[in-house]
Amino acid sequence: MNTKRCIIIGSSPDTDINVIKDNIRQDDFIACADGGHLYARQLGLIPHLIVGDFDSSDYPDSEKSRIIRLPVRKDDTDTVSVVKECLTLGFDEFLLFGMTGGRFDHTLANISVLYHLALLGKKAAVIDDKSTTLVMCQGKTVICGKKNCGFGIFPYACNHIELSLTGFEYDLRCGVLTADYPVGVSNTFTSDSAEIDILSGNAVAVITQP
Repeated sequence: MNTKRCIIIGSSPDTDINVIKDNIRQDDFIACADGGHLYARQLGLIPHLIVGDFDSSDYPDSEKSRIIRLPVRKDDTDTVSVVKECLTLGFDEFLLFGMTGGRFDHTLANISVLYHLALLGKKAAVIDDKSTTLVMCQGKTVICGKKNCGFGIFPYACNHIELSLTGFEYDLRCGVLTADYPVGVSNTFTSDSAEIDILSGNAVAVITQP
């Protein structure tokens, strides 16, 4: 197990580099998907790893980074490719930036990446200037320090979820949310320690700034 966090920076045109700056730690492992290396450069960061086909950005000018150049025609996205490479290094926690906004299909693809990591038992989140997105499989998740933040939760890759929520404006006990009706939207944290217990199914959850 690698106790360091893996930071992955993507190349969404809507990326706010201050969000990366505010969340990064000195001992984080920094990986970039394709043009994400340009955001790292703006922050004065030297990525440990850069993976991409570089069809939408210049080839990285970095002698200190490990660079993997991918073919333009491929099945895996650049983000999937960098995640796969980082998984071989044994990381258990992933924070992904520069993954939302821009092309909507890319945003959806990056939520699929969160689901892939969740199925592997990894802790992962996509973070932007407005929200933090998580994918949760069966089990309990405790979220701290988000009182007054918004919260939405929806079934993901399944028809419905059974869950309990504690510490929210709309608590729930053994309730069922279905994929065809978004009743899980517009909730609010009312506690500094809230619990989401997924009893069956998988969920995508979004925490929004107050």
